Amino acid sequence: VIGGGTMGAGIAAAALDAGLKVTLIERDAEALAKGEAHLKAIVEAAVKRGKLAADAAAQRLAGVAASTDYAALADVDLVIEAVFEDLDVKRAVFAQAAAAARADAMLATNTSYLDPEAIFAGLAHPQRCLGLHFFSPAQVMRLLEIVPIKATSPETLATGFALARLMNKT
Repeated sequence: VIGGGTMGAGIAAAALDAGLKVTLIERDAEALAKGEAHLKAIVEAAVKRGKLAADAAAQRLAGVAASTDYAALADVDLVIEAVFEDLDVKRAVFAQAAAAARADAMLATNTSYLDPEAIFAGLAHPQRCLGLHFFSPAQVMRLLEIVPIKATSPETLATGFALARLMNKT
């Protein structure tokens, strides 16, 4: 997950709830510390509400990788971008993510209103790109809008739906 703000931390928490491994990427050390704190607060709130045992929460948080280096994306299967709604920023994020991730890693934007076609324009392997629009708070809402672009492959689209099903079971 790229971006540790409200949406990014919520998406990361939802992924952890679904049993997925999470790598959190932020632009600098200060933003990364805030993102990790957001994620920790979400998990701790689940403990306080009795939705998660304290030992399970600690285990989940211990498994989160956090970095300011996009090279941490080298072995991930899916990258979800959750930065603020600015086309140039999102395009820059995906240029870095596409360069760091495997050529078969899915690239997903969480944009709420920007055109995903414009976000992914010019990236290599556009068949791996799509929109995965989570609703806030992502760790609570059971709604995921899946937005393919023209080049999205059937496999990428199917993986988006499989992710939605997996995250809805928790």
